[in-house]
Amino acid sequence: MRRNPRRMLHYGAIPMALGTVLTGISEFQIYEMNHAVVYIAWSIWWISVVLAAAASVLLICLIVSRETRSIESVTGAWLLLVAPLAVCASTGASIADYLPTDLAYITLIVSYALLGSGAPLTCCILVLYVTRITTFKLPPHDAIVTSFIPLGPAGQIGVAALSLGRIANAVLLDSTPQLDILGPTMLGAGVLIALMSWGFCVFLLTHAVFSVVYQRRSAVIPFNISWWSLTFPIGVFGSLTAGLGEVLDMRYLQVNFMVMVVLLLVLWMFNMVRTIAGAWTGSIFGIPSLANKEDATKESTSSAVTICDSRPTDRYV
Repeated sequence: MRRNPRRMLHYGAIPMALGTVLTGISEFQIYEMNHAVVYIAWSIWWISVVLAAAASVLLICLIVSRETRSIESVTGAWLLLVAPLAVCASTGASIADYLPTDLAYITLIVSYALLGSGAPLTCCILVLYVTRITTFKLPPHDAIVTSFIPLGPAGQIGVAALSLGRIANAVLLDSTPQLDILGPTMLGAGVLIALMSWGFCVFLLTHAVFSVVYQRRSAVIPFNISWWSLTFPIGVFGSLTAGLGEVLDMRYLQVNFMVMVVLLLVLWMFNMVRTIAGAWTGSIFGIPSLANKEDATKESTSSAVTICDSRPTDRYV
């Protein structure tokens, strides 16, 4: 990790994994088996909040202090640092729906604070990413699948805003009657942000598909661990599409959601089979782009040594 600080980017996946578990608890209504599950899930949510804040603040400071970067080195993996903030915000909205009013109000405030810090940071990195793809060439063919990663954080902002708007519309009416007018306003703002986020996700998805197809024309894209970056973005885009389809009552969005569910299931099965096979042979481990870079460095070093050794030694005789 000290030699390759880019590996620290993947620590942001830990709070996002906890968010997936908490969303499953709320969606499948496991709390009905035992009401204590709600408080257990709420405690786990606070742990994910701390981990998300650490990943977004501490890791950024560590990476900036240990490595000099240029705009050409920006990839979609940078978003793994700030994506957990929006994930925790939307997860908090899911849990707050089953909490008592006072606890739901606290969760709502913290979730909006997480979204307020995560959304601007995500937008800043997205600006750097769009600048990079419009100024320099595409990422290497063995890491081109990471072009789908920006789709996840961009869509997660819309999911969080829509979910928090729904909860705010109900919680503020009971907890703070003097702010009851703010509930419908926050719901409308959530729908508006979700619509804009969905439109931006369409652009990111189009660009990612184009990038993969373009790189596939020149070289075969090998399977590596970066292929798992397909699942989270498409899943988030599907959740955003489903939420908008439900709020706006649009059949078109609901059909698109079903198509994404089938696609996501196929991707999960494909990645799982290839990952198990790669783990058995050992080919799945490591970072291909870093390995290629190290090989190129070794080749250039050996070439320089060969040139130095081939110089005449008798010119001083």
